Amino acid sequence: MSPKIDRLVASALVPAEMPTDGLIELAFLGRSNAGKSSLINALTRTKMAHVSANPGKTQRIHFYRMPNWHLVDLPGYGYAKVSKTTRNEFGQAVEKYLSTRQELIGGVLVQDIRRDPEEEERQILQWAYERNLFLIVVGTKWDRLNKTEQRMRTERLQDLYRRPFYAVSNRTGEGLKQVREAIGTLGLAI
Repeated sequence: MSPKIDRLVASALVPAEMPTDGLIELAFLGRSNAGKSSLINALTRTKMAHVSANPGKTQRIHFYRMPNWHLVDLPGYGYAKVSKTTRNEFGQAVEKYLSTRQELIGGVLVQDIRRDPEEEERQILQWAYERNLFLIVVGTKWDRLNKTEQRMRTERLQDLYRRPFYAVSNRTGEGLKQVREAIGTLGLAI
């Protein structure tokens, strides 16, 4: 197992705790159990994001230094083993970040490929549309489906999202190259 790579620049809940270096930011969003941290580690080929078996461990907005930009790991929404007060606190911080952060150029919506989008995913699509931001959807846990299920779920999610959709396996690495290339269209090296 490779050592944890610490590129963490800031862990924030309020704007005063966020980086002020002016670097552009790409946010990773999704449910608490979608596999955001695992995807970040797989894409960056590091162990910089903490992965936990318990959903909801990311409770602050984490800014990771990349070449000339910040990768931003947002707390997940939905189920998390935390108090309602804590969940509301980081939910408000994420909402404020998404609506006011000038450095933010887009997002990667991370979704368990076995589920359909719900209200939160629709809100993220609306947010990206209203701000005219880059947004791709990444379906994780691809390797947990058989070939027929993979084809069916990919077709369904492409139809529902009507935007770039990438199926990936963080475990096998399948699909990661395509996600890196999509992010690369923004001029961001990952």
